[in-house]
Amino acid sequence: MRVIVEYDPYNRLGNRMFQYAFGLLLAKKYDCELYCNEGLPNFGITPNPISSLQPTLIRARSIGEQYFDFNVLENFDGDVIIDSWVQKAEYYTKDRDLLRKVFGIRDLESINKDELILHIRGTDYNQLGQFLGYKFYKSLIHDSQLTKVKIVTDDPGCETVGRLIQDGCELATAGPGSQFNINGDKSAMDDMKLLLYSENIAISQSSFAWWPAFLGYHKKIIFPYSRRQNKQMWPLDPQIDDADLFFDFNHTCVKYIN
Repeated sequence: MRVIVEYDPYNRLGNRMFQYAFGLLLAKKYDCELYCNEGLPNFGITPNPISSLQPTLIRARSIGEQYFDFNVLENFDGDVIIDSWVQKAEYYTKDRDLLRKVFGIRDLESINKDELILHIRGTDYNQLGQFLGYKFYKSLIHDSQLTKVKIVTDDPGCETVGRLIQDGCELATAGPGSQFNINGDKSAMDDMKLLLYSENIAISQSSFAWWPAFLGYHKKIIFPYSRRQNKQMWPLDPQIDDADLFFDFNHTCVKYIN
């Protein structure tokens, strides 16, 4: 058996990290080779290319976009393609330390102590009805009881970010569109490192922000959850979306409900 990760060209960095991590752990579980159609240059990862393969495939999205049915691999001797996001925390939590090594994460002394690093996911979320909005972030900041707030975002020009800056927050993101970048651009990694190595962070419903929350060594992580009946809002009702990304190590994580 071989495991093949096939990124969609429109997938951003966080989604690609999910696909690569799942493929890597699957290959480890079944003691087989991992191949990818592209590497992850942001992390210096250059896996085996798939250009020469002629695979017999089982696709990860055979049951939904997030769930992988491991039963289909019993007595299977072909190739498995990972082309969906497989965004379930349970697939990754037991291998957290291994994934820290894979992505080169070190246990450094926290920066920005007694501050909140707030991630805001904008851009297409504004059009898709998935943007959390000013009132949500304003309330979250108030309830965090942290008075100094730095914003990391893929949409620094959006109205919500502007209003929060007027309220006294600081824009700390590396550059417009930095979190789209998958080609080793420094700005994307600057944003991720700020989330990784800060003591207190609040993430949006974003795979880009989830990974530093999962891989880092934080004092507090605030997760957004929504009462809205909207897929991809990280809703409280698991019947709406089968993505399940909440985790809690050492009671550092809390759900903040919109």
